[in-house]
Amino acid sequence: MGSATMSQVSGRFHWLRRPPRIEDAGVSFQPRCDEGQVAQEWDQMCATNPRLRDGPCWHVLGVHRDGHGGAVVHVAHTTYRMGAVRERVGTGFVGLGVKAVAQWQGRFLMGLRSAQCATYPSMWEFAPGGSAEPGEDPAVGIARELAEECALECASPPLPVCIVEDPATRNWEIVHQIDLKQPPDAPPNWEYSALELHPLAALPADCSPITAALARIAERVATRRQHPPTGRA
Repeated sequence: MGSATMSQVSGRFHWLRRPPRIEDAGVSFQPRCDEGQVAQEWDQMCATNPRLRDGPCWHVLGVHRDGHGGAVVHVAHTTYRMGAVRERVGTGFVGLGVKAVAQWQGRFLMGLRSAQCATYPSMWEFAPGGSAEPGEDPAVGIARELAEECALECASPPLPVCIVEDPATRNWEIVHQIDLKQPPDAPPNWEYSALELHPLAALPADCSPITAALARIAERVATRRQHPPTGRA
């Protein structure tokens, strides 16, 4: 992935100086389609891929800056299936996820998603990532995903640096800076087929659409590491 790809980054960014605030609207997400269609499509997907699991997640109602270096994410309750089937039946779901730009000795952790993944199968991405779960701090969630998906640990607590919109799915992702305690070994479960460390100048081909946006974030993280700010960001 070279500079030409970097210049084509789309989607919206909210850079963070403090953790974002998730505001629960206290309502449930209502899909644009009939819920019977959702159930039917979900059952068909599970029959094809028995690894799929449903569970609670957030639907994003809106995101805005808070004027103090943070952001507010307004959310409604829903379940994972609403996102999994949205391309088939048009649910209108907008998810909230957690992602990381995780580095070890100047190189960034990339994962090749399994062919069985519901989103971006067989594509490379900055690893790890997952849904933001209700009741769990996003920074705790991304550390958990790192352990579950990559069998790795954080050298220090994850630092939220940006909220970015995925240009393909329109999900919002809370992106964290992570310093790894150790380099990757073999993937511990089915979600990734491979885990590798790459410099930003030589990311893999066949990356997910949001990878260009995360490369921009990783570039900023790497620059700030080399030239730490002396005053207020």
